[in-house]
Amino acid sequence: MAQLIDLKVGFSCNNNCIHCVISDKTKEKDLSLEQIKELVNEYIQQYGEIQLTLTGGEVTIRKDFIQLMEFIKEKKDEGKIVFVDMQTNARMLFHDDRALAAAEVIDFFLVAIHSSISEVHDSITGAKGSFEQTKQAILNLKQFAGSDKIATQTVINQKNIGHLPDIYRFIIDELGLTECNITFPHPIGVCLSDKIVPTYDYAQKFINESLDFCLSRNVRPYIEAIPFCVWNPGTNRQYAIDFLNRRNIDVIGYGGEKDGTLDYASLFDEGHRKYTTCQKCPFFKECEGVWKEYLLIYPNEDMYKLYLRGVGN
Repeated sequence: MAQLIDLKVGFSCNNNCIHCVISDKTKEKDLSLEQIKELVNEYIQQYGEIQLTLTGGEVTIRKDFIQLMEFIKEKKDEGKIVFVDMQTNARMLFHDDRALAAAEVIDFFLVAIHSSISEVHDSITGAKGSFEQTKQAILNLKQFAGSDKIATQTVINQKNIGHLPDIYRFIIDELGLTECNITFPHPIGVCLSDKIVPTYDYAQKFINESLDFCLSRNVRPYIEAIPFCVWNPGTNRQYAIDFLNRRNIDVIGYGGEKDGTLDYASLFDEGHRKYTTCQKCPFFKECEGVWKEYLLIYPNEDMYKLYLRGVGN
């Protein structure tokens, strides 16, 4: 089986998101095309075949983006890269030439869209006009690659939580996509703030309404960093349990000069914590808990209360 490789090609970005988890690395120099080639070839030599995730920063703003796509295609044609996906804000893919080049190579796009309201999305990304560019890029990718190759990444925050279900309504009903993510933010860097990260207590209602809507449209979203107690009992909680059981976190990644090569599976447990009250929950052993930094913002949240609230419904 091909090894999953997550490759951060650099930390330059044309957005300045309020929830950015690599804000402490933006001064690192981006990898050159030759350095990317060297890393990819090293992973291929080590593992034989790889599944490659291209991420950053923002991959599509690179001046050598077309050349990078040509290199990846070459390795795919050789059978060394069996699948490649890209995590992107997609803004530069509103240009037809870049969208076409990507569509010929990338097997799957994860596109960040954080609101159905342009002004809110732009305030989250810190980039005026980013909503319209991302929206047009999605339409381009639908035309050139197909809607089945696109999913959206929505990071929950204080600016979008109140209309979270409407975001998925926009993604599914208006954009016509059938894959999406429901992601709670990782409170590191600029995101380590209660001005950005809502409590699970407040977010619970909106998160469940979002999953309810997705499932009503036969869309089965990827979920991230949402403990079992947050989900309503029955369909939603069982969906979360089933999702966790089938999720694959066996990923090797290059995290930049500061972090080097990372084994994400070994880091997973280290990055999470549980409250003392969590011990009363029947899902204590199975649940991954919360990001350890979340406790720095909300040291006294009673997660067991969320579980009891769901049971009471």
